[in-house]
Amino acid sequence: MSDNKAVQLSGFDAGNPTSTIKVVAAPRPVPGEGEVLVRLTLRPCNPADIFSVMGVYPGFRPASFPATPGLEGVGVVEENGSGASKYTVGQRVVGTPYSSIKGGSGTWQQYIVAKESDLLAVPDDVNDEIAAQFLVNPVTVYGMLEELAVPEGEYLLQTAAGSVLGRQIIQLAKHRGIKTVNVVRRQEQVEELKQLGADEVVVSADGADLPAAVKAATGGKPAYAAIECVGGELFGAVASSVRDHATVILYGAMSGLSASFSIPDLLFRGVVARGFWLNIYLHSMEAAEKERVCKAVLQLLSDEIITPYHGQRFSLDDIEAAIGAATSAARGGKVLLEG
Repeated sequence: MSDNKAVQLSGFDAGNPTSTIKVVAAPRPVPGEGEVLVRLTLRPCNPADIFSVMGVYPGFRPASFPATPGLEGVGVVEENGSGASKYTVGQRVVGTPYSSIKGGSGTWQQYIVAKESDLLAVPDDVNDEIAAQFLVNPVTVYGMLEELAVPEGEYLLQTAAGSVLGRQIIQLAKHRGIKTVNVVRRQEQVEELKQLGADEVVVSADGADLPAAVKAATGGKPAYAAIECVGGELFGAVASSVRDHATVILYGAMSGLSASFSIPDLLFRGVVARGFWLNIYLHSMEAAEKERVCKAVLQLLSDEIITPYHGQRFSLDDIEAAIGAATSAARGGKVLLEG
């Protein structure tokens, strides 16, 4: 039955990522033993999804083409395969993640087959717009704050604070009593982030004088730890703005694939730089621990402690326009794909 509308890639073109995209009527997949057929209703267009389309994201490595990208999404159970009985037909679920994604069967399609163990039920009070975004950003935020273990009352420094993920860091940190110093590029973001719960907001495009700005914002204290996603010169400025023996987590590379780092910060102050990738974080856990983390994040969403910031909605048929909106500097909240 070819009634599975799907975004398909015929290959990778990093310079013009939409050039290899088409929307097709693909065969509806059939669930096997222990599997569930999910009819997806909504999925986001994350930066990692764009990198997947470009062919530079290690979490999407199809063995052959055509292939369908998409790292997360919410849907309803359409059919249970033999031996699968945990979820009922019509029940809303999310993937934690869907294990078929890396091989080239992602969420930018109407139907996806998932292992029953990959799924988690969505609480009734978490709507589709929120549930569709539960994994890539909120679980990353939760994981990074768990790993940094910033004590209550101490300062956490973060860059790209106006991003969807950056806003969620502000919210969860505030809930845990952690103060935040937030670096943004535009003055108009300052008041908006303070209303969200940011303690201090610093406007800096390249990190010039960032250590002094952080101390001015905190009353003379360096940050306890930092979360960084830009790289380049800003990474080095962030590393110089934290306390001795602090950890700086890097979770993105918005300025390219290199980052500066002051040797004295590393050698004489013991500052530690490390990466955070959601795939490694989740795959390092036993199944029970992963379920605990994912349920904890869903509860934070249910309690509106973390509130994903969503923007325009597009149909799967309008995928090129959706990618254009998602990569625009003025994109606002997370672009969502429906249908």
